[in-house]
Order: sequence, then C-alpha cells, then structure tokens
Amino acid sequence: MTEMKEALPGHETQSHEMNCPKCGRFVGAVTKCPYCGSKVEKRMSLIGLRWAAILLATIGLFLLFLMAKHRDVPVVMLGNIQPTMNFGQIRVIGQVETDARPFRTGTGMSFNVSDGTGKIIVFVSKKQMDALTESNLVPKAGDAIDFVGSLNISDEQSSMRLLSVKELHLTRAPAAAVRLADVTTAMKGTAITIAGKVLDVFPPPADSKRPYALKIKDDSGEQTINFWQAEYDQIADKDMLNGAWVRARVEVSTYQNKLQLKLGSGLDLEVLEEPPAAVETKTPAQKAAAAYRQETAPPRDFSRGRSVPATSLSVGAVTVDQAGQTVRVRGRVESVSPPQEGTRQPYAVMLADGEASLRVSYWSNVNEVITVKPTPGALFEMEGVVEVYRDKPQLKVQSGYKVRLVDDTPASAPAVDITQAVAVSSIALADKGQVRVVRGTLGAPRALRGGVVYPLTDETGTIDLVLWESIIPGEVLGALEEGAQIAATGEVGEYEGQLQLKAVPGYSAMVIP
Repeated sequence: MTEMKEALPGHETQSHEMNCPKCGRFVGAVTKCPYCGSKVEKRMSLIGLRWAAILLATIGLFLLFLMAKHRDVPVVMLGNIQPTMNFGQIRVIGQVETDARPFRTGTGMSFNVSDGTGKIIVFVSKKQMDALTESNLVPKAGDAIDFVGSLNISDEQSSMRLLSVKELHLTRAPAAAVRLADVTTAMKGTAITIAGKVLDVFPPPADSKRPYALKIKDDSGEQTINFWQAEYDQIADKDMLNGAWVRARVEVSTYQNKLQLKLGSGLDLEVLEEPPAAVETKTPAQKAAAAYRQETAPPRDFSRGRSVPATSLSVGAVTVDQAGQTVRVRGRVESVSPPQEGTRQPYAVMLADGEASLRVSYWSNVNEVITVKPTPGALFEMEGVVEVYRDKPQLKVQSGYKVRLVDDTPASAPAVDITQAVAVSSIALADKGQVRVVRGTLGAPRALRGGVVYPLTDETGTIDLVLWESIIPGEVLGALEEGAQIAATGEVGEYEGQLQLKAVPGYSAMVIP
C-alpha cells in the first residue's frame, strides 16, 4: 500500500483522501494528481456521488429539452406587446389584413395581421414562402390565421418573423360566387369564385414570358383565367381540362387597363364531375346587404384563439361582485368621451338601459378595430371584463370585435331629418368634412370593394352617394334601388377631383314618398 506523505503546510485540515499521497498537495475529487501525476484513491461514496451528479445533470438536460420541444407557445394579444418582449416567441391568432406580397428581390414575402387589439407586419423567408405556395397556404386578406413567430421590436416599427410553416393554420375567407358576365374592374383587388366550362387552354409559346390562359364559359358570358407554370403544375387532372367543368377562386386585377383574372394557386382550381349550379344574380345593394348580415354575425374572438364564455346581462345586473368575469351587455349609448389630447386615458362610453347605466372603457388600439364607433342614442352590444372603478362596476373591453352595433336609430327619432336637406348644387369643396342632408332620385348603382355608389340627383345637380356595407344596415341597403326617391345624411368628401357624399354610419338613408 502506498505510504501517505505528510500534508503540506496549510493542508493539514483536509481529509487525507483530498490530498495527493505522493506530494501531499490538495487535489479534491480528482483521481489523478494534477501536480505530480500520481493516482489518488477515493472512497466509493465519493465516486458514486460524482457519477450520480453526472447522471442527474444528464437527466435534467434531457427533461429541459423535452419541455422546450413540447411546450405550448403562449398566445399574446398584439396590443399587449412590450419592448421587454423583443426576440421572444409568441403565438398570434387573428385575421390577415393584406394579401401576402413577395419582395421584389424574391427573398421572401410579408403580410399584415390584426387580432382586434393591434396590428403587426409578418415577414416570411423564401424557403417558407415556397412551402406556403406549394401547400396553398399563402395568406390573403380576410383569412383567419394562427401562427407562431419571433418578435422584433424597435422604435420605428415592430414586426414578426414566421418560425414554422407547420405551426401555421389558415382558414380561408369565403369568396363570393360571381357570374362571369358580372365580373368587372370595379372588383379589382377582391377574391371571387367563378365556375364554367373550359373552352380551351392556351399554353405560353416557347421561350416567352407569357402566362397560361384558360378560357371558360357559363350561361352569362366568357372570361379568361391567367396563371404561370408553377400554378399549372399544381392543378390536379390538368390533362382533363379541355371541355371540363371547373370552379376556381381567382383574384380580380387589371393589366394595361383591361380586366384580368389571376389564379393564385393551382390548388384553387377544381375539376367538377357535373355542371355547377347557376349563380344567383343580385344587385349591388343586395350584395351589400348580404355582406352586412355576415358582418353582424357573432364574430370570432381572435384575442385568445377560442371563444371566451360570456354571460349576457342587462346593464343594471352588472355588480362589483362580478369583478374579473367576462360578461356581455346591451344598452343605448348615453355619451362617448374620447381621451384628452396628450393624456393616456382610455375611451369612456356610458351605456344605459332604462334608469340603469354602466361605464365601458377601452384603449385607442381597441377603438381602431371597432367598425362602427359608438354614438349617442345608438343601441350597442359590448363584451368585456368587469372591473371596479371608483367603487362602481365598469366594463373593460379588450377586443374591438366585441363592440357591435345593434340599432343606431335613437328611440322615437327619424332616420334622416328631411327638414335639414340642402340643394346638391350648394355643396362645395369648402364643405369637405362637413355633414349634409340631401334628397333626390337614385341613378344606376356602381359596385365598390366593400360598398356601392349611387348617383343622387335633385333639381339642381348630381352627386355620388357612397354607402359602405360595413357601416350601413342591411335593411337600408336592401331598400335602395335605381329610381328610388330617398333622403340621406353623409359627410362631404372628394375623390379624383369629384365631390361625393359618404353616408354616415347607421340608418343614414331612407326611401321617401
């Protein structure tokens, strides 16, 4: 057995198992002296402890890996993003506001997303763009989206980068079915569904930069769909196109001032086994009314990605004991107090139901999302969390999608005060931004993206009356037609050098005898 050498000065208090048996220096838990290279014998307990520590560390790292791989990325509302979250990974559930547009350099694309509390731009790499294109998941305006991304927060602009295509879930917004004869340049920028029989397929000439052209026909007319080689390769049963019945989702655009229908993905074209059902013909006003009914349907809550259970209560039934609960109330707006300039106050709305009243508050980012802003006398439905403010209950709205107009006709008040009507010829550019009441006869309507325009004529002149389907009730739009005598309230505006009257939200137009 090796003779233990006397410990060096200063090492006497250490266990002999901690000192080198040859040179006497302190060596700790190592089994070989780093000074003289001698072997150091250790207790079995110390050796076991060392291996146990290594084993536990390995297991801990493995568990951390599993947790990081399988953990759920938290859903964060865009309005709650803070500078301290820079480079963090979050999950966003909302609605695509703009079609994804590729960069001119071809290195990727971007699109905007809103979730009811804020907006943000999302960047996609080229590899991800190619994968989205191949699977027909390129985001388009109106689509519902659920994705995970990393934040990039700066003083100038906040943005996100898509992390994984596999974590992106997209629900396409429905595209209106339109007869071929009804497709016009006024629909530019919108997505529509068309159907018909393929008359011919024209491939591009060799060595040319022209796209494919697919000519189809229905019972109303003919149109041509354009697409490129990448989209052609995605079409199923492409060899059966000639003479087949097809249905396609296309984007309306223009090229050299001519109508053009573009197929965004070959997966958007379906070969049918039988002729499609005829598309019902609707006037622009009827289309706007249908869109309004869809708009006023109970909206999906994008703030957390799932429906938040809410209790429907009357205004007077909300109490301080319900603090923290999500409730839905309905009442007429008594007053609206916007935040004072230079302050960080929220919007404050007083809702009334009989003699009971309730204060409702929300921030500016929520107000931006509200389609029809609360106005005194209008009947609104709002959903939010009950809070206590000055010892009284109040409702804090966290999503602009939870503020919905029910009826903006004040009790016992006419829709339009005809006595305030002015002559069309009296409206001048100096009145821009002012509200005016006019009466006259409607001319032939023109469809807009999201609305309809009627020329309104009285004995002094003509002005365009613009009605946006998102703010005008469906029954109002449905009652309007060419030749009707109406009265309308609107804000004076200008478009391409011509004066127009933009109908104010609600029941701002009515047919008169």
